[in-house]
Parts: sequence; C-alpha cells; structure tokens
Amino acid sequence: MTIALNTGSESRRTQSAGYRKAGLPQALRAEWTKLISLRSTKWTLAISTVGALLVTFLSAHSVLHKPGGWYHGFDPTNQVLAGLAVFALALGVLGVLAMTGEYGTGTIRSSLAAMPRRDTLMAAKVIVVGALTFVVGEVAAFATFFFGQAILSSGGAPTAALGQPGVLRAVTLTGAFLSLFALLGLGLGIVIRHTAGAIAAFAGITLLWPILLKPVAGHLTKFAPATMFANSVAAVVPQPGNVSPTVGLLWMVFYCMAVLGVGAVVLIRRDA
Repeated sequence: MTIALNTGSESRRTQSAGYRKAGLPQALRAEWTKLISLRSTKWTLAISTVGALLVTFLSAHSVLHKPGGWYHGFDPTNQVLAGLAVFALALGVLGVLAMTGEYGTGTIRSSLAAMPRRDTLMAAKVIVVGALTFVVGEVAAFATFFFGQAILSSGGAPTAALGQPGVLRAVTLTGAFLSLFALLGLGLGIVIRHTAGAIAAFAGITLLWPILLKPVAGHLTKFAPATMFANSVAAVVPQPGNVSPTVGLLWMVFYCMAVLGVGAVVLIRRDA
C-alpha cells in the first residue's frame, strides 16, 4: 500500500512538473507548427495573393492611357492598393480557421491536454496568428504597391513613390490592417467555435455593417472595419467625413481586443 501511494504521489509530481515546463515558448512552437502545416493556411495565402495581384492588375490597367486632365486628383497609391480588400477577407477567414479547425477535428482536446493553461494557449495563438499575418500583410502591401506602380508607369499614368508624402504611411497602415482582420477572425472563431458561423459573423461585421447601418445611422458607417480599411488605403488623399487612418487603426485594434477578450472568457470557462 505504501509503495502504491508513493508511486501515485510521484506520478502526480511528475505530471505537475511537466505542466510547469509547458510554458509560452513551448505553446508558441506548437501553434506555429500547427498553423503552417495546415493546408488551409497555404491555400488561403496562395489564392488570396493571386486574387489581390489580379485585382491590382485590373485596377491599375483600367486607368491607363487616359487624357491628361482625367488624372486631376488621381491617387495612384489608392488605385493599386484597392486589390488588398481580397487579401483582408482571406486573412480574416484564415484567422477563423486557426481556431475553428481545431474544434472541427477535435484536436482542441489534444491541445488543451498538452497545454492545460488555457490563457497561455490563447496567448500563443494570438501571437502566432498576429505575427504571421503582420509579416504577410506588410509583404503583400508593398508587393502590391510596387506591382501596381509598375503597371501604371508602363501606360504613362501618374505614379507614386514611397518617399512622397503619405505614401509610406498608407502602405504600412494597410499591411497592419490586414493583420488585424486576421485577429478579428481568430477572436470570432474562439467565441463561436463553428467555421461557418464565425465566417458569417466576420462577413457581417466587415461587409454588411456599412450596408445595414447607412439607412438608419449613416454616421456610424465610418467606424465600420471595411470603411476604415478603405481610408487607410487612401491615406495619401484622405476621404472627407471619415476618421483618419491612424484613428481607424486604433479603432480596429479596439475591436480585436474586445472580441479576443470575450474569446478568452469563453475559452477559459467553457468546456472544449
């Protein structure tokens, strides 16, 4: 009996020590491995990149060979970055799948068994998804900008350079906004747990908000994520009546923090 008790006590101590060793660095490595190994991650990034470049090509090509007076007030930065709207939606879906995919396959139980501290697990997901999409978003923003400017210059249309006033800010803010769309999708995925429902909620917040609110409270549409994202793309020539690109970015950060905060409560208190 004594041997059995000692064995059980030793087992509990070993298990407890294992839990203590499983901290944020281990959780970050695990979440990174899961995210980059998913087919959905690779396909989403690949398809959204092709889609963004295609829309940029069409947008830039549509304004070539116009009469000189037509370009009065023309914003070449806004014109070429408009294609990143496709990328914003795709990264939002990627954020949703980063969480709902685990609930759909049941692997969330394995994740929680390996990392029973749910706050640490969620922090790791937020950091990994945020870091990956921030880098991808900035690369996409700069790549789209240079690709679009090359098309504009080939047809004699006005072009922009990063050294011109407001251009670098527009490109970097747009890339940061893309990452925030992914974190918003991640938060909705944690709260809702179902892929279809979370994607529908994401689409409602990003796309339907301006449409539904404009007839009854049009002034609120300027705080919609899609409107603020469009204004960050237009940072070189700000749109009248909208919040500034920097304020819009801060509002988007607030939205993400609010949704992720609710998600943290849900993840900690609700069973897997």
